[in-house]
Amino acid sequence: MASPPQGDAASTSASDQSPVEQNTKALHDHFATEEDRDNDETTGLLLNNMSERHLLSTSSSTVNTTMRASGKKKRVVEMVVYLRDRTGVMFSLEDGHLARADELIEMVCEEQGLPQEAQRVFALWLVSTLMDLRLKRHHQPHQIAQKWDELCVLYTDAKMDEIQEAEPVLMMQRDVFYPKDEEMQIQHEEMLCLLYHEAKYNVVEGRYAMFTEDYHQLAGLQALIHLGRYNPKEHILSQYRANLIKFYPEHMYQQKTFLFFPKKPEGIDCEELFQGAHQRRSQEYANLDLTKDLAVLYRKYLEICWTYPFYGSAFFTGQIETPASRWKKLVLSPPDTHVIVAINMDCISLIDKEKVELILSVPFTEMSWDFRDTEFDVDGEIMPSLFIQFACDTEDSERKDLTKLLAIYSREAKLMDALINSCVKRKLASPGIDYVDSGVFGTDSVDGAKAESSLKKVTNKLDKFCLTTYTKKGDLVE
Repeated sequence: MASPPQGDAASTSASDQSPVEQNTKALHDHFATEEDRDNDETTGLLLNNMSERHLLSTSSSTVNTTMRASGKKKRVVEMVVYLRDRTGVMFSLEDGHLARADELIEMVCEEQGLPQEAQRVFALWLVSTLMDLRLKRHHQPHQIAQKWDELCVLYTDAKMDEIQEAEPVLMMQRDVFYPKDEEMQIQHEEMLCLLYHEAKYNVVEGRYAMFTEDYHQLAGLQALIHLGRYNPKEHILSQYRANLIKFYPEHMYQQKTFLFFPKKPEGIDCEELFQGAHQRRSQEYANLDLTKDLAVLYRKYLEICWTYPFYGSAFFTGQIETPASRWKKLVLSPPDTHVIVAINMDCISLIDKEKVELILSVPFTEMSWDFRDTEFDVDGEIMPSLFIQFACDTEDSERKDLTKLLAIYSREAKLMDALINSCVKRKLASPGIDYVDSGVFGTDSVDGAKAESSLKKVTNKLDKFCLTTYTKKGDLVE
């Protein structure tokens, strides 16, 4: 179980700081700087049909440095920027180690024939099996890639051999700061295609916790896009069974076990439901020209994903304390619940990682938050934490002025706090929106005028949390 934070670390001089603290400061200083660049000579090469899992497991060629003599020696860097449709664009850049993220985005968009608006829709990310990191426009990807091992040490629990094996790739994907309402207006087919592939990736990887029926609807649309219209002679049940891993998250088809013996599945098998979904979608779009009008299917897939609060989020890993009765805690404390923390421009959502179940979603307008770092811990057992406090209108209580406080323990808590701050600052510029300031214990922590429907969504899974109860004035309720 994660230990609670012991208070904010005291400020120290550089000479008093540990090597890890000095390294952390140097990395954050790097992210805050913006350096000038030289003019780059570029060549583009399109790489097709790259496996998504392959991209994240073998990426040693993402950034490769060579030297080219031309009077004065210039450093030539070969970079590959991947896209979620499993293609990549390779560039050979003179002085490419100085290339900025916004320059690379511009070059990829030009290479792919995307409109100017695409440079707002997409951002450059460093992605690995351990962590995803959105790069700011002024960041130099080559420089940050060189520091990737150090970043993973700071923000993950991975062992050094795991870190060295999980090298990052440069990925152009949806910018977490791009407003969803603007995305809904996109008509360009290639942009919709890239957004579709990214959403599909998040669905299949279990990042999007959805209703069962929506999983089947999405699988049917995906089958129509990639397998064509349903043909009973060609699309047999064994083919659907073999392709489940490409169309569904693992928990939808994985056979459960009891005492090491597989349990007999209840109801209809997933592959049969998959086949039925493909049939229904083929009938629904019988008049659609699949060679010209795929944008209709991309949009339909995205429309289903848009209905969920975590769409367009950046994802982090964390854990929360699992509730248990007092006598159970005396015998053996239950292990923490591992969660996926999804943060976008509107809210923070928590997804049970094991069950792939949405257990909490709180809009920023209905919460306050606080980041608590830890003092230097030799054993690394105490994790930083993000506290969120939100309005609570429980059915079993007559009081309507209660709030709940939840602690999320994570090595990435500082990144979560920074992202929430950035989202709220951007939203503050929008008229008619009242956002609270960061700080759990402030008297202004929660605005009393909230939509009841939103509050019900917030409080419907409170039994899964260990929560502390406060009044809106900040008084602790025993």
